[in-house]
Amino acid sequence: EDDCVFYTGLAKTDFRNLVTAVKVESRKVFTVLPYEDQLLLSLMRLRLGLLYGHLARIFQISVGSVCNIFSHVLSVLCTIMKKVVTWLPRSIIRNSMPKSFIDNGYDTTTCIVDCSEINLQRPKKLMPRAQTYSSYKAHNTVKFLIAIAPDGYIMYVSPAYGGRASDKYITKDCKLEDHLGPGDEVMADRGFTLTTGMIIQGVKLNVPAFTKGKSQLSEEEVTRTRRIASVRIHVERAINRIKTYRIFKQALPIKSKKTISKMIFVCSGLCNLKGPLIA
Repeated sequence: EDDCVFYTGLAKTDFRNLVTAVKVESRKVFTVLPYEDQLLLSLMRLRLGLLYGHLARIFQISVGSVCNIFSHVLSVLCTIMKKVVTWLPRSIIRNSMPKSFIDNGYDTTTCIVDCSEINLQRPKKLMPRAQTYSSYKAHNTVKFLIAIAPDGYIMYVSPAYGGRASDKYITKDCKLEDHLGPGDEVMADRGFTLTTGMIIQGVKLNVPAFTKGKSQLSEEEVTRTRRIASVRIHVERAINRIKTYRIFKQALPIKSKKTISKMIFVCSGLCNLKGPLIA
């Protein structure tokens, strides 16, 4: 059991269930490895960040076969994880509301939203270099948006964008508003703004207060900000959970931007399989 968790991040039962799902969804046959080993190889790549050459030696196959298997299994896992990373009905969100949200007066929260970045290798071409340069990180990055339920369940992950893209642009472009409606409440950090569509639908936004145009916050604003911060931190914990997959510890090549989107999505689904982040 410990070995399975170490190499794949999953309990044995979850791993076996995923093998079965991969068999059902797979449209290609790789005779060099059985399905179980194909999944193991792919999860080791994500979980441990192992190089293709290293995996080729472990499984005693060619580097080309490793690349092909990982690419195929990743796409299959994306299909499977669409049933795992999914927007929950409001009734389920309310029924699984953590005590910390209730105690702080945010028991009607639908989701917590944030953006995060993953480092890229410095592109050789000028245009991709400019599009992916993040002034916040002082590095070339991709950026993605994540929305979690209050209990930490990942409900939505956007595609990867160049690090230069603003949070506002990503929020609008990724169509997050399609998942929201009247009565929904979004919690986010300072600077997050609702799209026009969200405003029209009557979505409510809860963000920490800021001192724009004022010398200091009122006592009420300070208290409210602390309450939001105490529960909003769970989205950062969810992001950190995704980033425990060591594939994201290395600077990734820009040419694999679509692959990076798939990896983020799949790892989000794998995190959901582990159960709620908070009770």
